[in-house]
Amino acid sequence: MNRVFSWAWVPTLTVFVLTEAAGVQAQPTKDNDGAPKSVTTASVVGAVADEGNKSLAEAEKILERYLESPHPSAPPESDRARQARLAILAELTAMPEEALSVAEKALFGQADPKQRHEIVGALGGHIHTRDCADLLYRVIQDVREPEDREAAHYEELVRCSAVHGLRKMASRTHRSGGKRIQRTPDSEPKVQGLVPYLVFAANDKAERVRVSALYALADTRDPAAVAELRNRLKDESEKVRLYAACFLTEYQDASGLPEMRNALRRFKGRGPDSPEEEFSYYAKLESLFASFERITGRSFGEIPDDPGLCSSLEMMAEQKRQFVYLLDAWSQWWDWQPDSSGNE
Repeated sequence: MNRVFSWAWVPTLTVFVLTEAAGVQAQPTKDNDGAPKSVTTASVVGAVADEGNKSLAEAEKILERYLESPHPSAPPESDRARQARLAILAELTAMPEEALSVAEKALFGQADPKQRHEIVGALGGHIHTRDCADLLYRVIQDVREPEDREAAHYEELVRCSAVHGLRKMASRTHRSGGKRIQRTPDSEPKVQGLVPYLVFAANDKAERVRVSALYALADTRDPAAVAELRNRLKDESEKVRLYAACFLTEYQDASGLPEMRNALRRFKGRGPDSPEEEFSYYAKLESLFASFERITGRSFGEIPDDPGLCSSLEMMAEQKRQFVYLLDAWSQWWDWQPDSSGNE
């Protein structure tokens, strides 16, 4: 395929045009007397602009369809409607540059909290570029606190989704589950230099956003992340302090050990407050036991997965008994250790 390169002077800007990249086929033309004539740069620039305008207009129509889609509250209509909305957003993210352009206007304009949550999730899930990272950072900075409780809840989820998108771009490692088992070898992040964005998120007003930021920071494997994890050991939230301490053990850093031992005492004194809190309760125990193993090199038996994920009641009961056993075993072991950690 022939490629035509040409320089053109556009007011205050010199433009280098590669017609093939613009999707414009370079075809030789002839003037009135039959002599060959080259395609003018102005026509190429015009074709590129027309194509860009068409793509942007298409993206605007797709987003408009999404914004007009219903949000029924009762299943199964709500589930079907959500799948339909996400399918529309998938169409949008298939054209990344245009999607970022039109989504930015909606996110800081007419979109409501639920729509902002879904739009941010779609962008962070599918577009891993610096421009997208910058947009998600702006979303995190845009802390909205509506009086309506449901709207306020979704605004926190908006920022959590933005953090999750940044995590996908900044991660050097893939670890899963409460035990944080490494699934693949470490690799370079998709977008460099995002740790400062995550540090900002780790200081968010909302506890859930700070916890999400700690997960993301731990996955960066960056020395600056360690510094912020240590800072979060002084957080007002017990949950944030515990996760910060546990994530530090992935760096063989025991500075959070006093907090982990305090958490062990809290867990020993009570179980989950309600059936709804069981998932969070066992997830924290799973993380705590795995962190003790990392930092001490000891094990008192297999750490089970969350009992709520079991396929049978019998297996669920067995895993709960194993959690109780590990809780007792670690409590007794630490009771025999000299308290040299500064724990009070």
